[in-house]
Amino acid sequence: MTRSDTPFGPVSGPDMADWCALLNDDNQIHLTREAAEAAGFGPHRVNPGPANLAYLMSALMADDPDREITAVDARFVGNVLEDDHLVARTDGDEATLLRDGAPVVTATFTFGEPE
Repeated sequence: MTRSDTPFGPVSGPDMADWCALLNDDNQIHLTREAAEAAGFGPHRVNPGPANLAYLMSALMADDPDREITAVDARFVGNVLEDDHLVARTDGDEATLLRDGAPVVTATFTFGEPE
């Protein structure tokens, strides 16, 4: 498997609201600009962490749709904000979500049959 970069974005506020509904997450930094700004994120809502991980999973599955993800070891090292443009960089079983060239999520994936 070779390295590939998959662009995503801009990240939208309505998509964040959809993720929050799916996750049953009512944290207002994901839902209102006012709450995000009050929490120090500026005037942009903050994307939920699982949505950020989903960008990596989507890129990996686009690289090889026949592989089955059986485990994920992820590290959330930054935030994704409303209107951000992202790059999901995949290389074999490793993936990194980049915001302005800086990692926001890094992950190692295990593929194969579920245990």
